[in-house]
Amino acid sequence: MNILCVGNSFAVDTSTYVHQIAEAMGLDININVLYIGGCPIDLHWKNFLSKDKPYELYENGNRNPVKWCDIFEGLTYRKYDFITFQQRSGDSCDASTFFPELTNLMKGIRDYSDATYLLHKTWSYSKNFSHERYGSNPMDQAAMDRDIKEAYIEVSKKSGIPYIIPSGEAIKLAREKYGDVLDRDGYHLNEMGRTLCGILWVFFLTGRTDLDANKFIPSGHSYDDTTEGVSKDTVKDLIDIAKKALENNKGYNLYGKM
Repeated sequence: MNILCVGNSFAVDTSTYVHQIAEAMGLDININVLYIGGCPIDLHWKNFLSKDKPYELYENGNRNPVKWCDIFEGLTYRKYDFITFQQRSGDSCDASTFFPELTNLMKGIRDYSDATYLLHKTWSYSKNFSHERYGSNPMDQAAMDRDIKEAYIEVSKKSGIPYIIPSGEAIKLAREKYGDVLDRDGYHLNEMGRTLCGILWVFFLTGRTDLDANKFIPSGHSYDDTTEGVSKDTVKDLIDIAKKALENNKGYNLYGKM
């Protein structure tokens, strides 16, 4: 199974451990990311219309990109089964920011790939992170969670993409249990957050939540050289949270009812 994320740093965060978790369970899942930091949907569309090479192409969670490329090199790097789209985090709560560029991008990519399209629902910021849409500290995290959820449902209906990977829901549920400890700077995920999303994506992409997802325990250091990974006990909890996030996502799961 091959996946391409047309995204930004949030796609890098969530894709970090997908390949490794799948591999530990005997599954072959390869995941690439067309990355520009903070890249919105409209910039992806502008890049589709140009011949520039502004993307770093990441593969299977490796810290170093495969190469710099244009969007077309990324689209043809592999034959993909799935292609994911997401908005930049600050605009993810506003469905209007996806259009018309998302629709244009979907149509344009069809000349290069017959992959199934997926929406990747991102997550809210930490309560101690300031954002202009929600005012200064403390940020209204619950409002951002709600707005992102409503926006992605609207985008799903308007775009015709019926499937939503609920990373934002998983992070929300984990915060309810642990607090704001899943990010490293207020919005980018740390090892715990990356592990949770890796488990979630494997469950989502395979349509199976009965897989033994604790065969791979990340040791850490996926984005720096100081951060430790998570414990086996924590991974067990994250598996349960991923399952609950998918249960809460009924109607938008890839293979229907989990």
